[in-house]
Amino acid sequence: MFIPTSSGQNSLTNNTNILYECVVKRRHFFKNRNYYLQLTNQCLSLSEKQNQQNPKYIYQLNIDIVFTWSVENNKIVGFQLPYQDKIKDFFGNPNDMINLKSKMGGLVCYQKIDMFYKKEEILQTGSFGRVTKEFCRFTLNRVAIKSIKCQNNQSPTIKNEIEILNRLKQANGLNILEIKEVYKDEFNYYIVTDYLNGSNLKQHLERRTKPYSIQEALKIMESLLKGLQSIHQNEIIHRDLKPANLMYHNGQIKIIDFGLACFNGKQLEQYPSCGTTGYSAPEVLNVWNRKQAYDYKVDLFSAGCILYKLLTLEGLFNSENEKETYRNNKTCQFTIKEKGQVFDLVQLFLKAEPQYRLDCNQAIEAVQTLLDDKYFDVNQWYNNKFKLYQKGKSHVEVYHDTLSKLTRQCSLTSLKYYEPIQTERLKNQHKRD
Repeated sequence: MFIPTSSGQNSLTNNTNILYECVVKRRHFFKNRNYYLQLTNQCLSLSEKQNQQNPKYIYQLNIDIVFTWSVENNKIVGFQLPYQDKIKDFFGNPNDMINLKSKMGGLVCYQKIDMFYKKEEILQTGSFGRVTKEFCRFTLNRVAIKSIKCQNNQSPTIKNEIEILNRLKQANGLNILEIKEVYKDEFNYYIVTDYLNGSNLKQHLERRTKPYSIQEALKIMESLLKGLQSIHQNEIIHRDLKPANLMYHNGQIKIIDFGLACFNGKQLEQYPSCGTTGYSAPEVLNVWNRKQAYDYKVDLFSAGCILYKLLTLEGLFNSENEKETYRNNKTCQFTIKEKGQVFDLVQLFLKAEPQYRLDCNQAIEAVQTLLDDKYFDVNQWYNNKFKLYQKGKSHVEVYHDTLSKLTRQCSLTSLKYYEPIQTERLKNQHKRD
């Protein structure tokens, strides 16, 4: 919405990081009028004077807004804003307009994607839509564009993915696919991201005839975990980590596809039981049986499954049919016959009970130490990390600590099925003790 400010109203740009500034103008019959533009992650403001406390116009930004750019002679020359049932045109230097469009990307939706991008090839197709490789007509930069069909009430899910990608972009998260822009038409959303040259990790694994070396596997895991650390620090759970969702190039990992990701606290509101068989944590697959919220550690379980695949080229829960694989995954039934410190580390990722499973910071510490010291005793390190649970604490106290942690991390909505049952169970356990 484009809002004229009233006398005495403070600028919405105060105390907010400014993403971009430039000068634009309105063309009038007798005299053009300049405006000083400021962009933040919340609004676009236009002032008649530089650093004006009360901008003449404030344009609130959100992903439901469809923003229109003006193009002349193959150059972006301005934009259009609705105001009092009219369209107002603003014009600026083409370089400024390209920069503004880039900085505002993902904060609003743009129109007419074909005016800005030209398709080169289809990279992937699926039930969601498709991913294409394209290049920008104005910068010639290559991008990947994920088109998602606007059907079956999918808009909230799509907007959730966009919001998550925007949060990670603003946080400058490491090793994570970066969103650039979002477009929308009658049939689809189009999420424009970096184009990552190369293959995903699943494709690399399928081409290999022998597993990665321990050093190679640990370096891949270090890159993956640093990306995952950024995700978790921004209160996001990915929920679908697997080799196909990891782009791999020059030894570095980029985490992609946040279609099943959620903000912490919304685990039971958006696709509670999700992920991919063979990589999902058992608490995700059992969420409705146990009526229990889960936390960030589901991603660490998936990371453990990936590490095992790197070291063996085998799936951890593989069996003769998919149904059996799913049952093994859900009940956390697996056998690791291989020996050595790195396989002991795999086991720490795969603890069935999440309170005994490594978190992201611990996992990074263990991987980096094992990279530097091949004689590193993983199990002794783990015992020291978790000695709190080995110094006389009862199972009730351990369970209470876990419940308290979940209560802090998850919304009341997420725990509404879980708390009454477990509270009564804890009371009865105290009586028996």
